[in-house]
Amino acid sequence: MPERCAMPMTVPHDDLISRRFFLRAWALPPKTEVTVGTAAPDRHGACWQAEATYRTTAAGALDLSAQPALTGRFRGVDPAGPIWSLRPRPDHTPAFFEAPEAGVTLTVRLSAGERVLEETTVRRLTHSPDLHETPVREDGLYGSLFSPAPGTDLRGACLCLGGSEGGLYSPVAALLASEGFLVLNLAYFGVPDSGLPENLINLPLEYFGQAAAWLRARPEVAGRRVGVTGASKGAEAALLVGATFPQDIGAVAAFAPSGLVFEGIDRAGTFPPGPPMSSWSFRGQPWPYLPYHTDWAAFFAAGPQPMTPVHHRAARQASAAQIAAATIPAERVAGPVLLVSGGEDQVWHAAELAEVAQRRREAAGRPSRHLTHPHAGHHLSLPGLPTYIHGLWTPGGEEQANAHLQFQAWEAQLETLAAIWA
Repeated sequence: MPERCAMPMTVPHDDLISRRFFLRAWALPPKTEVTVGTAAPDRHGACWQAEATYRTTAAGALDLSAQPALTGRFRGVDPAGPIWSLRPRPDHTPAFFEAPEAGVTLTVRLSAGERVLEETTVRRLTHSPDLHETPVREDGLYGSLFSPAPGTDLRGACLCLGGSEGGLYSPVAALLASEGFLVLNLAYFGVPDSGLPENLINLPLEYFGQAAAWLRARPEVAGRRVGVTGASKGAEAALLVGATFPQDIGAVAAFAPSGLVFEGIDRAGTFPPGPPMSSWSFRGQPWPYLPYHTDWAAFFAAGPQPMTPVHHRAARQASAAQIAAATIPAERVAGPVLLVSGGEDQVWHAAELAEVAQRRREAAGRPSRHLTHPHAGHHLSLPGLPTYIHGLWTPGGEEQANAHLQFQAWEAQLETLAAIWA
């Protein structure tokens, strides 16, 4: 057993994952290399681990907000590094960190050689424990309403949209509600026995407009406009919905977005095996879109690989008239627009596609904010978790860049959505 010698160490307990992590310790051996080790189980019980070494000050202090990591999976000053750099054992594949429902149980150990100086276990909450979730199965809508604790002064209300995976994905909505927002987490396709379409093909934008009207009619909202946030294909939808229903939508937060509409997705065949069709429709007509020019059977037979070339090809082979028709009129969004993208996105070229929306708004004198990192990828909407992904598909980006942009974008999203009621 390693020798243990208790020393004072401070880390945050029972904080939301969106809160910045810190570690401070003192009364340590001065000018000595120490190791910060972290471990956390995922939802399936697999243990994720990380280590980094630091040098204590002449006074025997350690502060991850001020002192750089010397070795480990990251270098430099990065207080969140011991969390985002967590990885499972090398033979654990596919690997993508799914947080346990009750939150992340994080063990933090501070050691010098074989001597354990301090060890503690804390929880990082994926949502507030007094959050209230209510199923929504009315007016043709399918989703969940996340409400903050009773007595909370609401900062705003919003729709939350997932991407091309379909179904009902709750972590982002639950965390937003924990930050003081009333959130309608809205499914729009791919939920068995729900009455929703099975595929992302010609989905009526009126469905999202109906959801916004339903949320505005809530007594807590009292008719005030609401926001919409979405990621990937849900970001494409968010921009379209904001532009189509400006009387209801007062802000848009779009993560890994596209200012162009691309072809729809057939979940049964992964991608359309037959004639191309649009993702969206409005007033009974398909929204103009860019068709793919890809042999999908050959593409998926080759295993996980970047999809960005597929989207580049679709844009490159489209005519100027097709591009113009498929461009989302983002200037019609009546309020702030946040765009978040990574320069190494391997699903589609989100940084360039975000600029399509940004240019439209700039030309119309409308405000927008584009947060981007040249080395970030596609997964950007949820902060404070391990960013390692292996063996499932290729979202792209460096782990540290993804982690940094996730935090920056989360805080910007809160500002954007709160601005409607400010």
